[in-house]
Amino acid sequence: MRECVFEAALIKNMDSEKLQFTTESEAAALYCLKNELKYEIGEAFMFVDCGEYTTDLTTHKLVRNDPLYIDKATVHIRDFCGSRLINEEFIKFLCERLGTCAIDLLKENNYSHLQYMIQVFRERIMEPFTGDNMEFQNVLDIDEVSPNLPQYVSEETREIMKENEWLIDIKYNDIKKMFDPVVDRIIRLIYIQLSNNKENCSTIFLTGNFCENKYLQNRIKEEFSHHVNNISVPDYPEAAVARGGVIYGLSIISTILDDVEFDILKPAISPRVLKYTYGIKYNWKGSEDPTHGGKNCRFKTLVKRGTEITFDQTFSFNFKPESKTSESFAIYYTQKYNIEYCDEPGMTLLGKLNIDLP
Repeated sequence: MRECVFEAALIKNMDSEKLQFTTESEAAALYCLKNELKYEIGEAFMFVDCGEYTTDLTTHKLVRNDPLYIDKATVHIRDFCGSRLINEEFIKFLCERLGTCAIDLLKENNYSHLQYMIQVFRERIMEPFTGDNMEFQNVLDIDEVSPNLPQYVSEETREIMKENEWLIDIKYNDIKKMFDPVVDRIIRLIYIQLSNNKENCSTIFLTGNFCENKYLQNRIKEEFSHHVNNISVPDYPEAAVARGGVIYGLSIISTILDDVEFDILKPAISPRVLKYTYGIKYNWKGSEDPTHGGKNCRFKTLVKRGTEITFDQTFSFNFKPESKTSESFAIYYTQKYNIEYCDEPGMTLLGKLNIDLP
């Protein structure tokens, strides 16, 4: 990415400190803490970012208030359980009422109609749903939202829908059934992150466009109000990442304008915590049996998951080449902490590092 910015002539040299990067989770954390200045140094906070496709959880610790400085306390976790899954539950509901074949034909021949139905569902039903009112319901008018759909339904379904004037009642329990599989996965993720935390969290912050939904907020508050002191939804949770990115950028600008050495005052964010264990495949030479399933695939760990690292930190190992002019190392990574062989489940080849030897 830095190379692309340089090639576009937006920075004068490749290593320019005027181009800085941060992660979405760190930006969201900055935005939340910048607007909540009542916390003490050393407090830990969990950030639950629920978007359209994914839910990401991170835990940070407040290191300094002025200027704001945070530390990642735990490896972040992710699951593909965003609000888009509720769209899929809605489509399943339509298949139950109108037939899977009809919805498949609509998707194939009139895809824009299906997308419009989903849009209407989100605006009229999903977004205002809080779970508090068991009388909450809505009506989907097929003639209004998808006039081409009736031609795809079976004769039996057509007769039923004619009697109902092509209206589908979507009741409280129908909506709750669409929400709960997704919300339950998010709650499970929060429990996992709480168990992973090295320190107790004082606050859970909810960000991302899905966290605007009152039903999701209420379920999380109901589940975790006894585990943490506070569960907070900042103003404009859907914009937390963008606004946090601006805060991060402004902290860099103020550093430059104040003529402070950049290496002395790093803005806002401290070292990262590794999500994976990294290492290399190496050839075992010794009395011990080197093979695993007939393969010489021993794994040498360079750095383990959960290790806190700083920018530009290096991890190395020593080896003695025997009359070689070059060497190639296969680099692997895994979520496991301890591993012996490169062909074990959960191992992934990252790439190969080719080195010319003197």
